[in-house]
Amino acid sequence: MTTLTLTSWNIEHFSRLLDGNAGEAERLAAIAAEIRAIDPHVLLIVEGPASLPALEAWVAAAEPHGLGGGWRVATIPGTNEALEARPDDPRRALAGLYAMQGNRISGGQWLWFLVKDGLFQESRATLLAPLVWQDLTGQRDWPVHRWGELISRRHAHWRHPQVLLLQLGGVEIEVVGAHLKSKINHERAFDEAGELTHDYVDEALRARIQLATEAYDIRRYIDGRFAQTPKPRILVAGDFNDGPGRGFFEREYLYFDLVGNLQGDVFAADKFLNHALFDFPGDLRWTTAFDDRVERWSRTRDGTPPLPAEPYDATRFQLIDHILFTQALVGEGACPRIRGGAGRVEHTVHQRINAGLGRRRTSDHVPVSVELTL
Repeated sequence: MTTLTLTSWNIEHFSRLLDGNAGEAERLAAIAAEIRAIDPHVLLIVEGPASLPALEAWVAAAEPHGLGGGWRVATIPGTNEALEARPDDPRRALAGLYAMQGNRISGGQWLWFLVKDGLFQESRATLLAPLVWQDLTGQRDWPVHRWGELISRRHAHWRHPQVLLLQLGGVEIEVVGAHLKSKINHERAFDEAGELTHDYVDEALRARIQLATEAYDIRRYIDGRFAQTPKPRILVAGDFNDGPGRGFFEREYLYFDLVGNLQGDVFAADKFLNHALFDFPGDLRWTTAFDDRVERWSRTRDGTPPLPAEPYDATRFQLIDHILFTQALVGEGACPRIRGGAGRVEHTVHQRINAGLGRRRTSDHVPVSVELTL
């Protein structure tokens, strides 16, 4: 019996680290050490660099500051030709092929899959062109209506999901890597009286509605795959910039949570997505530690009824990094199979590597992993 580990990790500002800045050597060494300690067969890097050659050079670079080989970066067919046509600017060379928006400053966070050398060859690892995704969903962008508005605005993925295709045991596995677009809210959160401002709420709701539509586009892709094959083996991983459950904005404005848009309809159970952390201990089911002032304010207002007990303090911890998967990957006859207890947040490795690093920590996100049994 063989197991394959898939890990998703948002490596904080990793896109900025591979420019040769000697001051980042300690952090690069710690990042490499954390990856080697987890030793995933497949690693989804969120906030990866826009320069593929820089990433490949770091993967091949000697320890301790590089990975020392052992993994290869999966790419879309045609990548080498695009790079050869514009070797002076790798980001611009690949932006169209990978459907990534932005410029040198705003478009620096990409999604990449590292695949172990042997598995890379055996599985014929490759990425699906976003053009194929868009043809299946029937849309490159889509209309977005804010609450109560008839006039729509167009929206699209800022960072298009990237789909890793693996051929394992005669079947195809798809891993959808996603980093849904967050939007920094520059509006003032609280007024002089300590109340939440209208402008802040308005901006936050605009961003969350757009996030929800990006999740729904991923769901459209999944539903499209079910229309092509009865039991597609699909995993969805990455940083969704939101989680299951309902924080302040979901409780009092939106009335839905983002992960629900991805999981699908419970009455179409064969198409419903499971979460890799469903049976992971609840008090450990978080991937970021952030002081959420808005959530704390919402829970301490006069007249606010107490909320049901939660496994962890949602004003301090969040679950925004996820791995979900289709039903074809569970059950006695599934191959590959995700067994009970196969998902985890890599708290132990993350803490040990980061002990004493302070501001040079590897990331503000803890990696999340799941094991597939072959």
